[in-house]
Amino acid sequence: MIILGMNFSHDGAVSIVKDGRLLSAISTERVTQVKKDFGITRESIQYVLDEAGATLDQIDAIALADYLKKHDKGVLDLYGPNGDTILRTDYSIYHNDVRRVRGEFLGRTLPVYVLPHHLAHASSAYYTSNFDEAVCLSVDSSFGELEDNSMIAIGSGNRLVAESCPKLISGIGYAVITELLGCEPAYAKAGTTMGLSCYGESVLKEELGRYLDEMFFTFKNDAELEYRIYWSDFWTKYSNKHPHELSFRESADLAATIQELLQESILRVARELPSRSKNLCLSGGSFLNCMTNSEIKRADLFDSIHHFPACGDDGNAVGSALYVAHHIFDEPRRPYESQDIAYLGRKQEYVEPDYDKVANMLANGKIVAWFMGASEYGPRALGNRSILADPRSYHNRERINFAVKKREWIRPLAPAVLEEHVSEWFELAGPSPFMLYTSQVLQPEKIPAVTHVDGSARHQTVTESSNPPFYRLIKKFYEITGVPILMNTSLNGAAQPILETEEQAY
Repeated sequence: MIILGMNFSHDGAVSIVKDGRLLSAISTERVTQVKKDFGITRESIQYVLDEAGATLDQIDAIALADYLKKHDKGVLDLYGPNGDTILRTDYSIYHNDVRRVRGEFLGRTLPVYVLPHHLAHASSAYYTSNFDEAVCLSVDSSFGELEDNSMIAIGSGNRLVAESCPKLISGIGYAVITELLGCEPAYAKAGTTMGLSCYGESVLKEELGRYLDEMFFTFKNDAELEYRIYWSDFWTKYSNKHPHELSFRESADLAATIQELLQESILRVARELPSRSKNLCLSGGSFLNCMTNSEIKRADLFDSIHHFPACGDDGNAVGSALYVAHHIFDEPRRPYESQDIAYLGRKQEYVEPDYDKVANMLANGKIVAWFMGASEYGPRALGNRSILADPRSYHNRERINFAVKKREWIRPLAPAVLEEHVSEWFELAGPSPFMLYTSQVLQPEKIPAVTHVDGSARHQTVTESSNPPFYRLIKKFYEITGVPILMNTSLNGAAQPILETEEQAY
């Protein structure tokens, strides 16, 4: 059975699940080269079909969580059981209310399964986790009902069932404060707020407990209006200035404040979950926040934690298809290694590089664009579409932020480290294949280019099985320098998505 998964909101994306196995996925932005692009294109559909070795007429069903007619780009029209046109499906269904409707898809009529937004998020993490059972927590930001912002679901075998809504509004707050700080749109710039937060201190102090209680919200009438009033009052109380009037330190303190509220409120929910399972799956855009993930990991509440690398809405193209395959049609689940869910793009042919030459170039101060194999799925470059440099030179951070990527100077750059050496260099030992945790650097004086102002780094661990070329390059650099780490950032410029093709890279 072949299921085509789709996401029509920002971070538009498509995926193919065949006989219960995820084979390919691509974000619309990688095809159109428009950052955070909405909707689906025919080219992206053909892209995943080609990778899966399938054709349009072999698709058995479509799965999605969020459909907006204005973003369908002539690909899909939805109709209800009475023949009525469906203009949008996002934020209209909750919990386990999966609906089957009819879709006119490129000249074919197909069944379309519409999932609640957060059930699709949870599915992307649970069904790629290899856990037989797990508790799933999904959190992001929406100005609709409380159920649009978070969900707790329970996975057991092929079944995934929504359990409750934590009623969190800290994700909304993170979006509002991000935009008030002048970083717009929030769904594309939340990472800037996270980086900025490390330069400041939370202003809450003794008021933290009261505000944490208020992160679990109950609105009375108009949800969006009440959210906006709440966060507007919050901003006025702690800044009473227009964003452009804030000093750098004032901006950093506000970023640190909303960062504290996000991670502490989510951690409060996480502490109540272990009674349901010792395995945790995290999903939703809020879990692209590495500092929050790290606090959950440090709390040591669970035996194992799993993320799908595309935690944001692009992950719903995968989650919806996997849910339909496993929960609805009971197709057997498949095991995944980290590389199976990190590199879901087209498998580009490549010539084995001269590792000695490239490692020496890096050790001698060159910046290298590294284009290799299948592209990553999600917002992080994991060694196939990367810009690489020597982490020992602090100026490499400045060179890449200012001269190469032309972006905010406050943005940290990530280290990619050989997994067998991670405990020598970072406080949080163990695998981190998707660059979704921050950790204190144990030898910051040796790798200043990837050490943030607070002494942390958003590290990626690399094994030979997960990415042989990238592993061999880092190992060769290690042999030359004694440092088993390379600075790794995405192969793109400011406001660009990660590049997809060789032509774009050139």
